[in-house]
Amino acid sequence: MTSGGGIFRSGRALLHRRVLCVLALCCSGLAGGSAAVFGQSYLPLLTWSTLTPPPPAPPVSTRPAAALRWRTPQNEAPNRYSIGEPTDEEQAYLEFINRARANPAAEGLRLQATTDPQVVNAYDFFRVNLALMASQLAGIAPAPPLAFNLKLLTAARGHSADMFTNAFQAHTGTDGRGLSERATAQGYAWQRLGENVYSNAASVVAGHAAFEVDWGGSAATGGMQSPPGHRNSIHDPRFREIGIGVVLGSNGGVGPQWVTQDFGADASNKPLLSGVAYYDFNTNGFYDPGEGIGGVTVTVSGANFSAVTANSGGYTVPLPGDGTFTVAFSAAGLPVTARTVVVAGGLNVKADFVPTYAPPVIGGGNAAFLNRSNVLSFSPVGAATGYRVEQTRLVPYAAVEGAENGTNGVVAEISAGYAVITTAIHAGGAASFHLAMPVAKDQFLTLRPILRLGANSQLTFASRLNWATSGQIARAQLSPDDGVTWLDLWTQAGTGDSGDARLVTRSVSLAGFAGRNARVRFAYMFTGGTFFPQTDATVGLLVDDIAISDAQEVVSPVVTEIPSGTAFVFSPTNTTGCSFRVQAQIGTRWLGFGPTKDFVVVPAPTVQLAARRPPTGNQVQFDIGLTGGTAGRVVAESAPEIGGPYTADPTAVLETITGGNEFRITAPLAGARRFYRVVVMP
Repeated sequence: MTSGGGIFRSGRALLHRRVLCVLALCCSGLAGGSAAVFGQSYLPLLTWSTLTPPPPAPPVSTRPAAALRWRTPQNEAPNRYSIGEPTDEEQAYLEFINRARANPAAEGLRLQATTDPQVVNAYDFFRVNLALMASQLAGIAPAPPLAFNLKLLTAARGHSADMFTNAFQAHTGTDGRGLSERATAQGYAWQRLGENVYSNAASVVAGHAAFEVDWGGSAATGGMQSPPGHRNSIHDPRFREIGIGVVLGSNGGVGPQWVTQDFGADASNKPLLSGVAYYDFNTNGFYDPGEGIGGVTVTVSGANFSAVTANSGGYTVPLPGDGTFTVAFSAAGLPVTARTVVVAGGLNVKADFVPTYAPPVIGGGNAAFLNRSNVLSFSPVGAATGYRVEQTRLVPYAAVEGAENGTNGVVAEISAGYAVITTAIHAGGAASFHLAMPVAKDQFLTLRPILRLGANSQLTFASRLNWATSGQIARAQLSPDDGVTWLDLWTQAGTGDSGDARLVTRSVSLAGFAGRNARVRFAYMFTGGTFFPQTDATVGLLVDDIAISDAQEVVSPVVTEIPSGTAFVFSPTNTTGCSFRVQAQIGTRWLGFGPTKDFVVVPAPTVQLAARRPPTGNQVQFDIGLTGGTAGRVVAESAPEIGGPYTADPTAVLETITGGNEFRITAPLAGARRFYRVVVMP
């Protein structure tokens, strides 16, 4: 294998690309005087393709405070401090930075032990000395948290957009301006400024690692830049504020994340309270994109400002100085939560709000009356600003997915250059599905149906993993939350050689997901190192005869927004059963759906007055009969007037007389007249 180097100029910066050539050997020959065909042999391709480090950080800019005039913080309403609307990715970068500032040694150990494939691949490519990196971070003193600043956020976003549009990576923009000019143009009265930029971040995790590890140096410095300017800016205790601009996308082979981090300290020298409100959906004890809670009001005792969290969950509140402050978080449907923070030495402090999440659950029974308006209520979600309901039906599912019907029953997300169906090798039928890896990118084959699983559900399939390295992993996966997360059901790593001799039938129990909607997919994933890029049927993953037993298919989804409140009306006109689940909205973000509830449709009974008994003593009794149907629940209500309003009467005793179709109500005689009615529920 040989390697070559190339340089391409993009915008104002030079980015270096290393390309390694692919070498595939196909061997055949004669042995022992008789004809014999040897199996194919392949040499895996190394993945060092387009990795570039962040450019060296520029020197920190400083100017004396005496030359500045402090300006009143920006406001969106009287005494309300605004950080704008940081995106999920921008907020996630800040959370990583503040975690690292709070405990650099622990961050070093996390980075040393990470299994993130993109980060591990960069470690290998830049030959990072992980022990040295962890040792260096352990020697850094903790620093106070940084707080978002709208002016720095705007400046950072502008520079990231400039880099993306013009496909370059540098600290000087195409207009010739550097950080100090960009910050000044936004009206930021800076005393100290620093900047990190990266146009080749694979993700927030990888981008943070690139800055914190500061990869891209020589072997003499452990593969890390010297001095580690990006890391120094992250941990500089003199910085108080930050703006982070993230642009998602690729341009000219660069991307998919373009990141600018603008660090600052203004002339006020006032401490700042910052934090993030989020639901910890994955219970990892840390903020992740998609978990933020917007619209939470943050008030601080003794402070001149308050805040409302952005859609991504972040906030900043300026504080008057040192002291003990009570921070209160409040939002619709959540109890007010108070925390105490202590400010000393004029340093920033951080207070997060992490309430317990409870999804919207539909209450009541599982039956609905035919040709009636059935009101179905559900539990509220804290801080929700809206809801919508999904209605579906269930039909039997008995499909067996080979590849004989093409991709009608599957969705293939694969790289260009090969076909997902092959007739060369198969189990049953005449074809099978094939996932190869012509480039170092994950390949997916997802079953189209959404399935309701039963107590005896099983996934069966035939698979064969040929010519795959240990970094190429075959997986069968299930998602219980509409594709947000995927759980491994079965995995098999390559062995670096020809692999399985034949298709093997496998079976996996799905009983642990009984009663839940699920999606199933097969994946051929790359975790780093080397890979086989060939695409013929003897390389990669073959899957055939995919079946799921004891399952029903979820069909005919209809999603309707609920105008207000925590209830919706179901008015069935036929006896076909259906299912409902509710989804909450917080700001502009829709959360995952709550659990599904199945309903049967039954005839509504007719309610008749069967008998009215004369008052005896201080009680009155009357009997109610039901015809033409049955009731799941009967409630006695009373009102002072015949027109209402009626409410459930706790003094009225309701008892069943016969077989669930006749009831007797006994109520006390009161001085004022009362009117009674019976409400029949399915």
